Amino acid sequence: MNSILFGTQLIRYELTRSTRRKTLSISVNQNGVFVVSPIEIPLEKIEATLNKKASWIVKQLNDFCEMNKSFQRRSFLSGEKLPYLGRQYRLKIIKMDATEPSFRFYQGHFLANLPNDIPEESHREILQPLYVEWLKQRAFEFSLNRIKRFTLKLQLEPKKVIIKEQDQRWGSCTASGNILLNWRIFLAPTSIIDYVLAHELAHLKHLNHSKEYWETLQMLLPDYEQRKEWLKINGGTLNV
Repeated sequence: MNSILFGTQLIRYELTRSTRRKTLSISVNQNGVFVVSPIEIPLEKIEATLNKKASWIVKQLNDFCEMNKSFQRRSFLSGEKLPYLGRQYRLKIIKMDATEPSFRFYQGHFLANLPNDIPEESHREILQPLYVEWLKQRAFEFSLNRIKRFTLKLQLEPKKVIIKEQDQRWGSCTASGNILLNWRIFLAPTSIIDYVLAHELAHLKHLNHSKEYWETLQMLLPDYEQRKEWLKINGGTLNV
């Protein structure tokens, strides 16, 4: 195991040399940092690249660490943290007279307004649907922006992107070219959302899981297998 020092933080990484690899690849998952390098690239150059990307690597490691915490059913009480895009944001509840329940994101935290007479045991029943609705709206806009990086390579675009409740799938692609996404995937880090997006977009070209499909997915996202494994291990935590 190799390592570099970023400030006071030691970043350990696993280095693999490959005769097939033409460029340097750096990936981060729940198990750590992984580098695949062509044989001819010297270690000094590899570590110089790692140092340039150190802040990104640390952020990814922190995101995975946060998401690896065991899932706990939220009560939607003031001070509790709610997930979005792999991070946790604190919920602040303001009780008011004669007000309709509302939910929004404001200055780095979630803010909810509730009538004074709502007991704490009813918070989840009222606020969880509002949170999910907020998440769906933000997820739709987020998806359209993230998809662009893949559609340029694929030269295909989905007809529609729909964020919905899906019990068994993180996403799906219809024969008519619509991409359906489970709102829960937007609780995960962006790198994992990208995997689900790329996975479904590849079906626009191959509506199956043939060899050609996996080659298309690898073209869109070379390290998709590591992201797929993260989702397999941590998918159960993506809920509220």
